[in-house]
Amino acid sequence: MDNVELSDALADFAGLVRRVEETGKRVCVVEGGEPTSVLLPAAELAELEHFAQRARDGARHRPRSRSGQGHPFGPDPQAPYIRYVHADGGRMTFVRDRVVVAELRSVAELDWLEDRARTARQGYMPPKQAAAFEEFLARQGPVGDGMAWIAGSWRCQEPFTKLVFIKGPTAEDVALAYGADPQDIADGLLLHQVEERDAREGTDDLTRVLAFGEENGWTWLGYHDVDHAFSRSLDPPPEQRITLSATMAKGIYAFSYFEDGVYQNPFPIEDGAEDRRDMYELIWYTPGEAPFAPEAPLSFLNLHLRIAEKANNWPDNIALFFEGLERAFGLTLPRKAITSGNVRCAHPTRR
Repeated sequence: MDNVELSDALADFAGLVRRVEETGKRVCVVEGGEPTSVLLPAAELAELEHFAQRARDGARHRPRSRSGQGHPFGPDPQAPYIRYVHADGGRMTFVRDRVVVAELRSVAELDWLEDRARTARQGYMPPKQAAAFEEFLARQGPVGDGMAWIAGSWRCQEPFTKLVFIKGPTAEDVALAYGADPQDIADGLLLHQVEERDAREGTDDLTRVLAFGEENGWTWLGYHDVDHAFSRSLDPPPEQRITLSATMAKGIYAFSYFEDGVYQNPFPIEDGAEDRRDMYELIWYTPGEAPFAPEAPLSFLNLHLRIAEKANNWPDNIALFFEGLERAFGLTLPRKAITSGNVRCAHPTRR
């Protein structure tokens, strides 16, 4: 990339634009030997913007130019080009015969665009490759029993109202962090033992215990959130946490996803004004429609949900959504162990 001093660029912008248009190469504008801005082909900037706007990492805001120089308002002829100076005084657009041919951006803004575009390109596949990948995923069966099998009973708050999947800590560590009784964990208490005691003594402990286990690298938890007895506190936050909550009386079936303690904001496509939520309600999911916008962090789920829909293993929308989750994250729950009560559990810590 050639360097041109700012004073020379201001004296002959038309010549620089012509060079960029003819060669397709960038020109760096320097001031006192320090790069300040870059003149690049408009098509190249359009591609960078296309991918940068779809990057998932929005932590760093786009840098803005602040040239401090006065520029005339309106089109500025730079024969055979027309220069349009943006309101910040630093960014510029060059047009010939009503076609945009080149753009001037600050070095900081261009670095920001390239960094975000590089991130977004890592998840991009051309249509043919994407179709082949989709076909490959469709051939993959669930890990173990999967988790879609529990959707119907979970919807009726059986055997649990809360299903949580956590990546990172062991099942015992998670149970202890949630406030489970260490003695129950040490004793290896099983769910069927609690159920049998309830039947024998007329107690109601089955709805007050935390069931837990490990499957395919995930810790899973199942419980009824009675009196908020379990704290749900993990420090540091786990790598990934998926929570599914059923409230049958209110018809609320919620899904949330966190990475390293950061909520991943799965907002629906049709949502406009209120684009941040603390959960995604499963009643919003309609098969055949992509539930997550392309720029949303959970947009990758759309592919797995579409595959679940094509497989048509379940007539229920919530079960289809669960199958999409099991395909995307490799989630599974031990069906025979849960239904027979042969899974570990613990009461909340005595207070």
